[in-house]
Amino acid sequence: MATASEETELESTPREHSLVARLGAEFLGTFILIFGGIGTTLSAVQQTGNSLSVALGFGLSLVAVTILFGKVSGGHFNPAVSLASAIAGRVKWLHALYYVVVQVLGALFAGLVLFVIFNSLPVFRTQSSTGGGIGTVFQALANGFETSSPNQLPLYSALLIELVGGAVLVAVVLAAWRPSVNKAVAPIAIGFTYAVLILAMLPLTNAGLNPARSISVVFFSSGNALGQLWVFWVAPLVGAALAGLIYRGFVVPEGDSGKKPAAAEVDSVELADADEEADTEEADAPAPAKAAAKPVPARSLVADEPVVDPEAKDFFDGPAKGSAGDKK
Repeated sequence: MATASEETELESTPREHSLVARLGAEFLGTFILIFGGIGTTLSAVQQTGNSLSVALGFGLSLVAVTILFGKVSGGHFNPAVSLASAIAGRVKWLHALYYVVVQVLGALFAGLVLFVIFNSLPVFRTQSSTGGGIGTVFQALANGFETSSPNQLPLYSALLIELVGGAVLVAVVLAAWRPSVNKAVAPIAIGFTYAVLILAMLPLTNAGLNPARSISVVFFSSGNALGQLWVFWVAPLVGAALAGLIYRGFVVPEGDSGKKPAAAEVDSVELADADEEADTEEADAPAPAKAAAKPVPARSLVADEPVVDPEAKDFFDGPAKGSAGDKK
């Protein structure tokens, strides 16, 4: 039978899911995120859509998967977030590595499914004057710099914008999942931050921000996206590491594992139990013998005689004496 302290610890901290469940959530969540985001982008390319539809596709997909799996795995779906979470003390380093592996696998699987689907469309299957060829389309979706950038962004600028964007996104994720923050607003805050960053960075690098997203299309593109992939891994990871270090050093110095508050609550409960036990022992202890009652003087047992006022006595006795004299 669990003790009171153990029951309090279970109630004060959410029950941790198994590692298999968390890895499965990260795989499915990353798959849905990439499928929704890249799928929206491919549809926008076919229908000459604008950047807003692409940003909303990624942002709303992130909102959805965060609602679905956030309470299971922590809602990473991004190797940069997993790195920062390990630095912040939310997950073990080895588990963070497992997270990254399944995130990459989920992203690649989503890219493969989209490649098969869109390659079956005639407009993407054959080359034409209006574009076409699924490899060319995936190349246009890949993150890049210089000649592969929509606006010929140089390498150092690409590194800087991806580093800053990755740090901002990770900082919002860390803050949104703090124990003191309302968990209902976390998915919305994270998803819309992601959408705004994508909207700002699409004309520059095609908005990497997530190494899993960057790797999801490079193996299906026909250009040099694979050769530039390192930028979109290094920069977001460095930005995430900086955000995690700042968060750990200045915001939550003791880390975000959630164990310390629970331990404090357990200690308070143990102290309360100890006080309660002490009170119970004191109540159960035999009462000390009462002091012997003081003997009551015999005089006190007899009712005291009433005090007679002399004047009143003379008043009542006077007429009696007078009448006796008259008789004489």
